Amino acid sequence: MLKSRITKLVAAFVLIAFVASPAFVHAAALNDAGVRLGRLGISATTGNDLFVTTKFNTTPTSVAKVRLTFPASFTVTTGTPTVGTTGFPNTPSATVLPGSLTAAATAGSRTIVVSGATSGSLNNTTLYGFTIPSGTVQNPASAGQYSVTVESLTSADATIDTSTVSVYIYGAVSNADQVAVNASVASSFSFSLSANSDTVPKADPTTIQTSTGVNMVVSTNSALGYTAYVKSANGQLSSAVSPTTPIVTGTFNGTADTVAAGTTSYTFVPSTGTACSTCNGSLAYDGEYNVVGGTQGGSFNGTNFASFVSRNGYTNADTVSLKERVAVSSTIGAANDYTDTLTIVAAGNF
Repeated sequence: MLKSRITKLVAAFVLIAFVASPAFVHAAALNDAGVRLGRLGISATTGNDLFVTTKFNTTPTSVAKVRLTFPASFTVTTGTPTVGTTGFPNTPSATVLPGSLTAAATAGSRTIVVSGATSGSLNNTTLYGFTIPSGTVQNPASAGQYSVTVESLTSADATIDTSTVSVYIYGAVSNADQVAVNASVASSFSFSLSANSDTVPKADPTTIQTSTGVNMVVSTNSALGYTAYVKSANGQLSSAVSPTTPIVTGTFNGTADTVAAGTTSYTFVPSTGTACSTCNGSLAYDGEYNVVGGTQGGSFNGTNFASFVSRNGYTNADTVSLKERVAVSSTIGAANDYTDTLTIVAAGNF
């Protein structure tokens, strides 16, 4: 009889101790909890920041801290990482955990405790968030699923709410969570002339005449730019009516010619028109065609191509005005059919 009573008393004591012991008090689960690792590759540490979200369950009037506890395979570096409160993703939409937040990371317990939450501003309907910078956590060396514990604590470190969050570490190499993006841009080049004919006003020995002009437009995405070339079919303006007195070009010697009234001269005059809106480098005119003022022009290189302008960078559109400047002596016969054909080309320097 006595033995039976003792047995019952012991059982009752154990039951009371079990119920009363804090170790067996079951904390409520958080309404929401998430831990986004910045890297999911094995052993990753560089770039492995944390984005933590939590929605409290119990009315959080006594919440002062949030604690993360990582499993044994993770490495946590002891320190005081800066708690981040900006740069949250759009989804999930999280509100900054209010308060003057500080963090303490402990290697031995593999915990990160964020302190300083303002409990009076908290509720159990808002999803709160914060970040922990990379360098604090290193992933396990083995792939697989792992569990991270998220807890809300009082200022005395008593657990209020707690949830377990699953994360997955992936891959046989540390960069298995990354995609190397490779791209290429095709070379581009375009060329156009605004017209295919140009007219020099009627010349006489008392004046210098310059044509209306044609616009050349060149675009290229080459960092080395492009070069434009000109070639005269005949090196002169010839007339069927007065074939014995052509208007010949000057001397091709790397320097612009000076055109004077009363002398015979047939020259090429390129000049910059509308400036490009997206370009780099600069336009440079070859010495022969580096024309200054209204009395100079460049001679043609016989019937061969001669470069006249180039850019040493990319351009969305270079506009270069192409004109001819003519002077005639009194020995040039009168006629309305003086003509020549200029070939204008350009090439990208890739």
